[in-house]
Amino acid sequence: MELARSLHACGSPAYELDLEMEQVSASLGHEASFFSTPTALFVTFGGDETRLLRVYPSDTNLGRYAALFELQRAIQEEQMDVSEAWQRLTEINEMKDGYGPAIHIASHGGVAACISVLVGGGGMVVLSAGVIGLIVGTFVVWLTHLRHQVHLINVVAGFIASSIACGIQAFVGPGNFELTSLAALILLVPGLHLTISINELATQNLASGSARFAGAMTTLLTIVFGVSMGYGLVNAIRPIPASMPLDSPDLLASALVLLPIGLCVAVTFRTRYRDIPWLLMSTLVGYGALRLAGTTFGSFASVGIASFVAGVTSHFASNRLGIPTAVMLLPALLLLVPGSLGFSGFSQIMVQEDLPTGIRLTATMMLTAVSIVAGLLLTDVVVSRSDKQSFEPELKSPKL
Repeated sequence: MELARSLHACGSPAYELDLEMEQVSASLGHEASFFSTPTALFVTFGGDETRLLRVYPSDTNLGRYAALFELQRAIQEEQMDVSEAWQRLTEINEMKDGYGPAIHIASHGGVAACISVLVGGGGMVVLSAGVIGLIVGTFVVWLTHLRHQVHLINVVAGFIASSIACGIQAFVGPGNFELTSLAALILLVPGLHLTISINELATQNLASGSARFAGAMTTLLTIVFGVSMGYGLVNAIRPIPASMPLDSPDLLASALVLLPIGLCVAVTFRTRYRDIPWLLMSTLVGYGALRLAGTTFGSFASVGIASFVAGVTSHFASNRLGIPTAVMLLPALLLLVPGSLGFSGFSQIMVQEDLPTGIRLTATMMLTAVSIVAGLLLTDVVVSRSDKQSFEPELKSPKL
């Protein structure tokens, strides 16, 4: 039960957590069924006794998740006894993240500047996004240290980013406050949670998927509400001029910022130092597949193909290197997830009062999430078939 709680705290989705824990229970000689949601974990032992654990959604922690993955393998393959496994689990839960507050703050600023380059922002937008990202990161780390509620952090971060971005555009010079605010808040936008929720719904984990989807949409709305408040405050003081149009993203500039984005994502996901090279590789693979597919296919098909390539690559690396699939899959998906589309859609509705554009962007967000999930489901089919084929020879020619 404590292992299940720890996996849940690291961000493990329902379709992985339930199956993995049932396998661990079988390895320990106990029959157990698991049912997880973002806020509760039900465990039934032998069909008679059921226990409920109250759990809370938390940020993804790939470093701790990788250590728990190794513990699971030790229990299942090396037959680690319960007392030794419990001691190891206690050590894992007491592990420090490995990254200090200053590094987390720097990652907010770095990823904000790099994302603005990736979508075609000019020099003023890139500089503004980087500075605002540092300010937002400082407030997020400070409020998290004070243990404030997540929804309060989202509203405050949205208000700070929007008010500063609008103030720069109104008093300093031309810019694009929509892109600047989005880039500064990109690590808070719940695009990955939205995609995971759609995947849970597609795999018939309806309770967990519905709850996670509602949580992601609520987070998105609270961020946009803070952005709307910041825009209204600055606009009441001085009218905000029209935003400058974005340039076409430069291929060379986009390639150069991928590695800094990967490093910032490694800090955000609290990745172990030895797993960072694989995380950087997954970032390059995911974005490269997206750009190559985009030269031939439409946007939704390109996202689905990139998701499939990222999924197959992460499973291959997991089998060969003994690392969790999530170490390479989540960073690659982070460049594909449609959180920015949802942010822009709700911003158009609440800030610009442009309902048709907002609805179109919101629908595009949902279709993009479905495309990613379709690629992941196709990955499961291909990977499970290859695993089955590799397992059949062992059944035909057992060791004597």
